[in-house]
Amino acid sequence: MRDTELIRKLDFFQPLEDKIIKKIAKMCIVREFAAGDYIIKRGESGLGLYFIMQGRAKVEIDRDGIKAAVAELRDGDFLGEISMIDDKERSADVICLEDTNCMLLTRDSFTKLLNKYPQIALQIAKSLVSRIRATNERVVPVAAPPLTEVAPGPASVQTTGPVAAGNGSSGSGFQLIHTYTSTKNKARDMLVDLFGSFYLMKMMTRFSMAIMGCPIEVQPERQHSESLHTTIEGVKLALFPASQSQTLRMEAFDDGEFSATVFQPARRDHPSEALIAAFKGRVSKNEVLRLHVRENGEIFFETAAAQKVPLYSIRPQRLKQSQDSASVFFSECESDSHGASPDEKSQELDPQ
Repeated sequence: MRDTELIRKLDFFQPLEDKIIKKIAKMCIVREFAAGDYIIKRGESGLGLYFIMQGRAKVEIDRDGIKAAVAELRDGDFLGEISMIDDKERSADVICLEDTNCMLLTRDSFTKLLNKYPQIALQIAKSLVSRIRATNERVVPVAAPPLTEVAPGPASVQTTGPVAAGNGSSGSGFQLIHTYTSTKNKARDMLVDLFGSFYLMKMMTRFSMAIMGCPIEVQPERQHSESLHTTIEGVKLALFPASQSQTLRMEAFDDGEFSATVFQPARRDHPSEALIAAFKGRVSKNEVLRLHVRENGEIFFETAAAQKVPLYSIRPQRLKQSQDSASVFFSECESDSHGASPDEKSQELDPQ
């Protein structure tokens, strides 16, 4: 099997353009393991994604001191895809049963790819939501261990307070899948978690991202060769260069509540911290709003026809890793930040 064919077997990459697949293959390094060698050790952080080119390996877990093999991997299989989007300890060993050759895509290489080709991030999001939907359609025994990593364990992203992060291992992947499948219509929450992880790990340093919930249709008004927008399970995502301002036209197709979460990468004045702003409100059918995301960090909504522009927002907050590296939290921006405070319902501004 050719390298590019092996790479396309992973749903994260399967539909990507040939030039991107070839670039991924070029950035992989070949690792050779002897029988008995560990590809992954429990308790260690994963190096990245492994594609097995030749050989066999077993996935072994330890439960109360009793070791058990829960899966066997062969030519064409892959492992560790979740380790690319978290930095947590692995919960299983992967041990070679015979001499085994792998291609390794390291997290550093993956980060470079993501910053150059943001469509990879959107494809990962689609794949993970698809995995969750597939899990929703079958009975999942809570006590059964997963055979492979099936979903990410990114730090949970919220607008208030610290939140425990998953460990990104096979076990946490299963736990996260169970969490989201236990409640319907959680695609938006998972997408916010996922992209929060990307921004926290500085994998999206050139792009801003808006994630918007129903009942609205969204269209970017400013076109750019690197701007992308898509819909995943009814959730609208728009990705665009952070160095340029963008306006997203939002038209309601029904009455109801809508939400928007905007991620922005670290700026020069705060190079170590990404920003997030979260919005919630109600819309009436056929109502039009515009979400403005300025390159200077300013974010606001405006109505289509008003002479005065109501601003519906909360103060953008900083996305941080806690000291114990096991949770994330948001701290309020300092006085140089734009946006209304959380307890302000609206402000009147002159039209832009």
